[in-house]
Amino acid sequence: MPAPSGDQAVFGPVPSRRLGFSLGVDLLLPKTCTLDCVYCELGPTTRRTTQRQRFRSARQVLDQVERRLASLAHPPDFITLAGSGEPTLHLDLGLVLEELARLGTARLAVLTNGTLCSDPAVREELSRADVVIPSLDAVSPEAFRRVNRPAPELEVAEIIEGLVSLRKQFQGEMLLEILLVQGLNDQEGEIELLGQAARRIAPDMVQLNTVVRPPALGGVRPVPHQRLAEIASGLGLPCQVIAPPARQNGGEGKRAADQVVEMTRRRPCTVEDIAAMTGLESSRARELVQELVGAGRLRPEPFGDKTFYRGTSQRG
Repeated sequence: MPAPSGDQAVFGPVPSRRLGFSLGVDLLLPKTCTLDCVYCELGPTTRRTTQRQRFRSARQVLDQVERRLASLAHPPDFITLAGSGEPTLHLDLGLVLEELARLGTARLAVLTNGTLCSDPAVREELSRADVVIPSLDAVSPEAFRRVNRPAPELEVAEIIEGLVSLRKQFQGEMLLEILLVQGLNDQEGEIELLGQAARRIAPDMVQLNTVVRPPALGGVRPVPHQRLAEIASGLGLPCQVIAPPARQNGGEGKRAADQVVEMTRRRPCTVEDIAAMTGLESSRARELVQELVGAGRLRPEPFGDKTFYRGTSQRG
């Protein structure tokens, strides 16, 4: 299924809470995933599948990456495969990682929900990355269905075994993300099961997260930071609560507007996130956001006590 003409597979670089300044690579088309997580900042899954296919052309994606890298004043810290769905669904994942490694420009990371790691081919392809960040939000089938709303053929026990196998053969850094949603998977019993599973998987680090951007499903609520800290301290293995992104310098002001719209179409951001991404002063970032909202290129989305901004398809 080829990408539409002119479709952009590369976004950023953007500030990442885990990977510094990261150039994003999106192998899929919105929104293709094995799950339909209630908290997803990309919105509901429109194509839920476990069938691996070729979505975007690998060659076109790699050409876009090379052009973007050539336009940057400084190389990114990471090239990260993420974006509009689950990257391991793409049959050319391994080829893309191999070709990106040949560039020697940045370390390679893959953000994955881990649901296809029971497939030995997927595990072999992921082994070509420097960092793999799989997620595991639930262990009991009931919580798995509540939070992740998986494709019917997926079984959480099989997913966990796949992650255990991946850790055994993967020589790079593995960071296991657990995202907790208040009232859905933060009960004591589920936390205990998650701790047991995480200890079996044995990642280098567990990263504890919660809902920080407008979610796919209304009414989804974050777990308070103090509770996250308590859970992190009790898991029995290295664990951190993910903090907001630090401010980065060196954004390219003349292309800031397009860069902001491009990034926020994939994930909504606050003014502070936008300032960090572009390197603009906070006051100028706020002015830019107001200009883009006025032009119809961003729309505000209040969530909690913050306002996030999401890019639209309208051109300036």
